[in-house]
Amino acid sequence: METLTKLKSEELTTLLSESRGALEEAKNYLSKNGKKYELHDWITIAEYCKRFNIPNTQTVSNWIKRGIISEENTVVIEEYNNIRLIKAIPYNDHS
Repeated sequence: METLTKLKSEELTTLLSESRGALEEAKNYLSKNGKKYELHDWITIAEYCKRFNIPNTQTVSNWIKRGIISEENTVVIEEYNNIRLIKAIPYNDHS
């Protein structure tokens, strides 16, 4: 009986550990339409401006409209008040 209890305890410990790992991983990404977005790679326009020293958000919005930031590097999350996220890589305005 003691062996069975020990086995159950080990199984429970393993299950809890796996669950904690899955929860921690889930905190670090957003999923939309089956695609996973790593939250450290996808940021708001305001955060992009802070990270890359862009003076205002309108500049980045214009880059999106003009295609300097490609469509594949932007995503709109309707469930969060249509917030737009962009991939956190440097873009340059070559005009």
